[in-house]
Amino acid sequence: MNKMLKQMQKAQAQMVKLQDELAQKTVEATSGGGAVRAVVSGAKELVELHIDPEIFKDEDLDPEMIQDLVITAVNEAIREAEKMAGKEMERIAGGMGLPPGML
Repeated sequence: MNKMLKQMQKAQAQMVKLQDELAQKTVEATSGGGAVRAVVSGAKELVELHIDPEIFKDEDLDPEMIQDLVITAVNEAIREAEKMAGKEMERIAGGMGLPPGML
């Protein structure tokens, strides 16, 4: 029981460290052929949003379409951040011999 408690304490410390590390890492996603680019941290915070000014000159794109491009890029970047965090958590759990989902 004591060994299990120590493992859980170690896992908790590693989780705090992982959260700090993830907050420093970023992922990005684009939409509209790269016209919109969203950068999200591993903490799932939007840290950058780039919109190519040229898309505002495109008469075929109305404001709603541009909004959709932004939403698409941001949501995809968030999904990528979640994947990155999940892989890191699996790595820590596996290194400790914990079954998946224990962290």
